Amino acid sequence: MLIIIIAVYLLVTFFLTILGIEKQNEGFKIFLISLVFTPVIGLFYLYGERKKATRIKFYHCHACDYVYPVKMTHCPICLEQGSKIRLKKYESPHKVKGMIQPATFA
Repeated sequence: MLIIIIAVYLLVTFFLTILGIEKQNEGFKIFLISLVFTPVIGLFYLYGERKKATRIKFYHCHACDYVYPVKMTHCPICLEQGSKIRLKKYESPHKVKGMIQPATFA
């Protein structure tokens, strides 16, 4: 009877590990929590922890209408042309969208 309980315990721990790999890419951490404590605490950890998204800041050049998703102080395209244009930082790309002129193609 004890062997069956241990086998079920390990199977549930293994199942939570697979869910942790698919959901958060933290399978080893969930495996250790489920094995050392109980699978119930591992389940709470799996669904209690939210994957924290990193906010991307966008940098817009008003002269050439380029938007950069990396931190820069001056526009590299305008620097190549000889003018030093400071980029403006935005939290959302939707705020930049209204400022960019629509592209016209020949």
